[in-house]
Amino acid sequence: MATESMIVYKCPCCGADIQFEAGTDHLTCMYCDNTYEIDTLVNYEKGLSQQKPENFSWKDYDNNSGNGDWQEGELSQLHSFKCAHCGGEIIGDTSTMASTCPYCDNPVVINETVDGVMRPDFIIPFKKGRKAVDTAYKKFISKKVLLPKSFKTEHHIQSIKGIYVPFWLFDADSSGDGHFRATKIKHWSDSEYYYTKTEHYSVVRTADMSFEKVPVDGSVKMDDTLMESLEPFNYDMAVDFNTAYLAGYFADRYDVDVTHSIGRANDRIRNSTEEMLRSTVRGYSTVVTESVNVQIQEGDIHYALMPVWIANTEYRGKNYMFAMNGQSGKVVGTLPIDKVKLALITAGTFLGTFLVFLFGLGLLLGGAV
Repeated sequence: MATESMIVYKCPCCGADIQFEAGTDHLTCMYCDNTYEIDTLVNYEKGLSQQKPENFSWKDYDNNSGNGDWQEGELSQLHSFKCAHCGGEIIGDTSTMASTCPYCDNPVVINETVDGVMRPDFIIPFKKGRKAVDTAYKKFISKKVLLPKSFKTEHHIQSIKGIYVPFWLFDADSSGDGHFRATKIKHWSDSEYYYTKTEHYSVVRTADMSFEKVPVDGSVKMDDTLMESLEPFNYDMAVDFNTAYLAGYFADRYDVDVTHSIGRANDRIRNSTEEMLRSTVRGYSTVVTESVNVQIQEGDIHYALMPVWIANTEYRGKNYMFAMNGQSGKVVGTLPIDKVKLALITAGTFLGTFLVFLFGLGLLLGGAV
């Protein structure tokens, strides 16, 4: 004999099971006490089941995309330097020489030809020069109270290099919708009791958005977190690529192709969509994201070079990197920590907290006498 499975509906507001209430024509949530007409609940569930699956569709990018392939004679003006130690490869014009790798400071060798790399569509020229880097570095380390004294006095940036870092830029018109669970919590009291009332809500937001030049770092050697910390770049200052901008600088050869960059671009767009939609859910005590759906059709992709000053310093067997946005001057970096200073500060903080506790305890005991 055929059996029928019973459909168990979930409360749209709080997610708990809901039941048909005898003697009525509606269902009631036993947790948040919201009620729903049967037709309304069925249509709500049907709408969820018919929701389109998330879709990120991007146009293909190849040598003929963007501003096209290399022009005649352009590649002959460039040569590449490859590090035998870390595998890093940088490209410079014929007037620019490199003796050490910008990523590990080991010697590099010259590879005469540059091939197998796409021509950039755009480039943001360097705006901050070497003097600005020296000033920014001194200011950066002067504020680090846990920095070993010997590092400040003995280590100076000598081999800093200006490098154009490869980026894939993603443009798209999109639509997005988000489902959120929210609550409103109210507290009050009378002469006998304290009361808390919690109201549960299901909130839906839908919007059309445009994303322009969402950046994804195309270099394995440049840490993604570090590069995102150097953002933003002002893309209004981007110009069509020309090898003349490489004079005196280097360009990192991309080793993360566009196919492997799409996933990170999708994540950044999805996160931005959630933040934008969630920012419109106001007036609630708590808001929890239930789901976010993004639809992109035929988004555009560009290849660009961004200006970055970088320097690597070795201290007691470990490498530390300092980097500065060559356009805005924003700096980030990793620095060593003096463990003795850290221990003293930690001990001082603990002692201060303990003394405050004893002082408070003394006041309490004194007041009780």
